[in-house]
Amino acid sequence: MARHAGTSGFTLIELLVAVTILAVVAVLGWRGLDTVARSRDDASSAFAASSRLADGMQQLGDDLRHATSEGAGLPAVSLLGGGLFIVRRPAQPLGGDIRTDVSADVGLPPQAGQLQVVRWTVQDGALKRSASAPTDRRATLQAALQNPAAPLLTILPGVVNMQIQFYRYAGIGLLQQSGAWVNPGTAANAANPAAPAASASAAAATAITLAANAVTPAAVRLQLQFSGKPLAGELQRDFLLDDHE
Repeated sequence: MARHAGTSGFTLIELLVAVTILAVVAVLGWRGLDTVARSRDDASSAFAASSRLADGMQQLGDDLRHATSEGAGLPAVSLLGGGLFIVRRPAQPLGGDIRTDVSADVGLPPQAGQLQVVRWTVQDGALKRSASAPTDRRATLQAALQNPAAPLLTILPGVVNMQIQFYRYAGIGLLQQSGAWVNPGTAANAANPAAPAASASAAAATAITLAANAVTPAAVRLQLQFSGKPLAGELQRDFLLDDHE
């Protein structure tokens, strides 16, 4: 009697089931890897934006820390055309801080007496900064305030709006018991009843605004509104101006 050998292997249906399972596992694995990669990229972008924001706030703090008022027409800080203008001492070489006492033997540093005008503004969806060349010419500094020509450097992209407020005390000297945050433009108009009419030139309006901000505020408040990526929401930061008001 003949004996038939048993057959072994997979049927076509079994192969199709196995291939289908492998395909599902591959798709799930790819989605998982894609999610991890996207999360890594988003985290990297957010970290880079946070670092740029921190650097920008440090630079703004440095600008305000070195702000100096030079009387009428050259206030330490002012808000003109939506931009924050700061008259500051330029960066000095190590050991060349002109605010320190300098002996007659050593002499003044090369940039002693020079100032520059720094502008912070929001343009084209980014926070930008410009700085004029250091100079000791008053007319040049006033021109940089009224007609800024220095190129703007992008500090942080993804910024759609910037608001500035000044903190001013109500009294003078020992009477500075209370104060309030005020809009610089509103405060300027209030301090100058004879504000120019709507038909007056922009230069005249700028001159009145500068005169109204001759008194340096005690602090500056910055409010930034972000577009959503990589940073979202709003940021508020207060900067204390030492030795002012």
